Amino acid sequence: MGSGRPTAAIVGEADLGYAPAMAAATILTLVRHGETSANLTGVWHGSTDTPLTDRGHQQAACVAQHLADRYEDARALYASPLQRARHTAEAIAKTTGLAPRAEPGVAEFDLGSWEEKTYGELLQEHKLWQHLAADPDFKPHGGESPRDVIDRFLGALQRIDQLHVGERVIIVTHGGALALALGALLRGRPGEWYDPMHNCAVSELVLSPEPELLVFNDSAHLGELA
Repeated sequence: MGSGRPTAAIVGEADLGYAPAMAAATILTLVRHGETSANLTGVWHGSTDTPLTDRGHQQAACVAQHLADRYEDARALYASPLQRARHTAEAIAKTTGLAPRAEPGVAEFDLGSWEEKTYGELLQEHKLWQHLAADPDFKPHGGESPRDVIDRFLGALQRIDQLHVGERVIIVTHGGALALALGALLRGRPGEWYDPMHNCAVSELVLSPEPELLVFNDSAHLGELA
């Protein structure tokens, strides 16, 4: 039996016509590393640990100042452990005051025995892109498959996203691995992202409530270094 007292209705925000409050999205600010000798010669350096060129260091300094000027709200800095990304992140650390954290999950696509092949050799002799499009589990001897790269890359982004809810995080990474991840995340297939990302260009990605690329390949800050 009831107490006879009137029952108080619980009125929620939706009942008042307001949308429920949403947690602010984490903004992942993605930076490709500066120029290396492999970028100039058209050779694949995935796991090969190549240093920046002099121009690459200049690009890193330029993007570092850009990030410090534009993104004062950045709260953390992550980077691939490969030196081209690490040294780019060190330049960013100097202007932002953020300590770089190594994140192996955003390292470049390791082609194993096909490392240091030219893009022409990979395209014409080894049919790399045909293999990748046909089979996400294809991997050169000693290397990674597209699925391997996507799983570790997106796993890293998700961990960072969850650690920094509602914050902006800078991540220094690589063009090949990022292209695979964006293709899988935004277009449903790893081989579907064909848009190149320039050295030290900036992109912005949110993962929730739905994955969305807010900015891609912004290199205006580089001027003649682009």
